[in-house]
Amino acid sequence: MSRGTVFLTTAAVLWCAFVIATTFLPGGPRWTPIAVNLPGFLVLPVFLHTLLRARSAALFCLAHVPVPVLVPGIAAALGGLLFAWGLPAGEPGTESLSAVAGLVIVLHVAFGLIAFGMVRAGR
Repeated sequence: MSRGTVFLTTAAVLWCAFVIATTFLPGGPRWTPIAVNLPGFLVLPVFLHTLLRARSAALFCLAHVPVPVLVPGIAAALGGLLFAWGLPAGEPGTESLSAVAGLVIVLHVAFGLIAFGMVRAGR
């Protein structure tokens, strides 16, 4: 199940990055409600599964993530955090979409890294 969690979080992060990229296009995305709600619904299962499996060993699991995976993961989380705070913005009217997508990226990257560490630690 942990490999599935890593796949799920990676797919959600890529989807949210695509959503954020479309906010910079003229006119913005036309499918705004579906765009963020899809990976937004995936936050809860990833969150619950990872917390139930890792519990107090979350930092131990992060210690098992190799540096070539950890550094881009932290960079993606920081980028998502910037969008969640509203620092970069796309076309007018897409600010809330970028903020929600940025928050979803931060959550999925954090729990994806913990799940990756669980896979490597054999938990």
